[in-house]
Amino acid sequence: MIGKLYSGRQTVALLSPLINTLVMSRILTVVIMLVVLVFGVFLGTRLNGNRDIKVAQQKKMLEAYGLMKEFYVDKVDSDSLAGAGIQGMAEYLDPHTVYLEPEKVSFSQAEFDGNFDGIGIEFDVISDTLLVVTPLSGGPSATVGISPGDRIIAIDSASAVGITQQDVLRKLRGKRGTKVRLKVFRPLSGKLLDFVVTRGKISTSSIDAAFMINDRVGYIRLSRFIATTGDEFRRALAGLKKQGMARLILDLRGNPGGFLEQAVAVADEFLAKGQLIVYTKSRAGGSEDERYLAKSVDEGFKTGEVIVLVDKGSASASEILAGALQDNKRAVVVGELSFGKGLVQRQLEFADGSAIRLTVSRYYTPSGRQIQRVYRKGVAGRERYYKESMVNILPQKLFTHPDSLLYLKNNEVSVYKTSSLPALVLSLKGKDAKGQSKLNALKDAGGIIPDFWVTGASFSEFYQKLYQSGVFDEMALKLLDDPRSSVQGYRASLDRFIANYSEESSFEALVLKTCKAKKIAFDRTAFTRDRKIIARAVKSKIAHQLFGAEGQIKFLVRSADPVVKIAETLPERRP
Repeated sequence: MIGKLYSGRQTVALLSPLINTLVMSRILTVVIMLVVLVFGVFLGTRLNGNRDIKVAQQKKMLEAYGLMKEFYVDKVDSDSLAGAGIQGMAEYLDPHTVYLEPEKVSFSQAEFDGNFDGIGIEFDVISDTLLVVTPLSGGPSATVGISPGDRIIAIDSASAVGITQQDVLRKLRGKRGTKVRLKVFRPLSGKLLDFVVTRGKISTSSIDAAFMINDRVGYIRLSRFIATTGDEFRRALAGLKKQGMARLILDLRGNPGGFLEQAVAVADEFLAKGQLIVYTKSRAGGSEDERYLAKSVDEGFKTGEVIVLVDKGSASASEILAGALQDNKRAVVVGELSFGKGLVQRQLEFADGSAIRLTVSRYYTPSGRQIQRVYRKGVAGRERYYKESMVNILPQKLFTHPDSLLYLKNNEVSVYKTSSLPALVLSLKGKDAKGQSKLNALKDAGGIIPDFWVTGASFSEFYQKLYQSGVFDEMALKLLDDPRSSVQGYRASLDRFIANYSEESSFEALVLKTCKAKKIAFDRTAFTRDRKIIARAVKSKIAHQLFGAEGQIKFLVRSADPVVKIAETLPERRP
């Protein structure tokens, strides 16, 4: 079966160089079986390439595989070797071609389809504890009485203490109509409760939040591009327009991508019929080469003001959307340089349910930008590629006189007006660019260059330790579990919580106690300097645990996000 086009960033576990050497040595040896029996035939017959594999090469590979099966020191499992072989070849090609085991295919398909079978909770794992953030309205868990803040301590009589996020999904999802037994601790009452939950169909959403920031500015957070994204987006857009929205802030920060067609569907809401959204080019041409044009003739949001937010986590389909609106001068792009993934994958399935998500083409923005970040083939190149993706490229280090681009500077951020850079980078295409080392570095980094490039002040080492150690989550839980905490009076109203809840009188003591429990040295100087942002971080975690992801986003957007504040006040059109 030929799958849909994927344009998403793949999360890849990184191996140490020594492990890479040992594993790849074996993988590349056993790949002989795979090349002949699966991969060569698969690509040859289904992608119309390499039909004339030489008989001698096939014979050599089969002979080598037979020798391994007969003489290798340990018993060889054919299925495992096949999977390892495909994975090894995929890793050789590019950072986004991946092999998926059957279980991963099933999970991934459910995520992209926009629905799955499960018990219907938003959850988090904090300090080895499985926390119910909120049961989904009308879902199986809400129906039996599971409440926000409940701790699931056992699943089908097996302890859930220390459970991983992946194991939660594996144990709570399952066939519709089957039952799962949960033992739950409810902290405010101190009671242990038993529930039997019947799994049902759970609809997921790619829109984390959609609301009005003020009388004229609307906000939509789009987290990924799944099969339902276009329809979801149209509904959210219509709702905000009814409330008088004149400017939309479309937040794509942290959005890793998804279906290319869904990014096209969202872009269609903003562009006039016939405007180019994106085009793709492959090695062999044919069906993989396509031009996507705006088709919608309905009103959409063709004339309102649009600001698109991106960061280094915005990848692929997110970049397609941002690039289309930027190149058509339909939106102002604000934030950081995006991830830089300009490769398109097609998911191709094997008979056993596994699949390869294979890069089949490159995509280009309407102006002709190919935004793929430079990479090297092979496992070492893949490892370096993902390590580099975590490093911010700062405009201050790219230019000799960065202050000439400075648009705004305050205690939280510096903003550079960089709308001229995409055209400069595009002008380097196919040219000898000696003496343009900094522009070349930007070109190699790929990604969508924002019109307004925002860099934030760095956090102290103390703050980063608190964040990385989960201190903010633990403090939020302790406050919510304490009947004496003032937060108990705000459980019923997000708006009241955002407007009125403030730091607890025992806040410093709680930070000290949590640091001691986590064995983190308490830095009083850093705490005094960062106290405001530490309190804000804890409040955001409380908002998430009380009101879910959308509640947390509303709190941050309305009171604490400097990039959104900039987006609210920028010029109407792209400079």
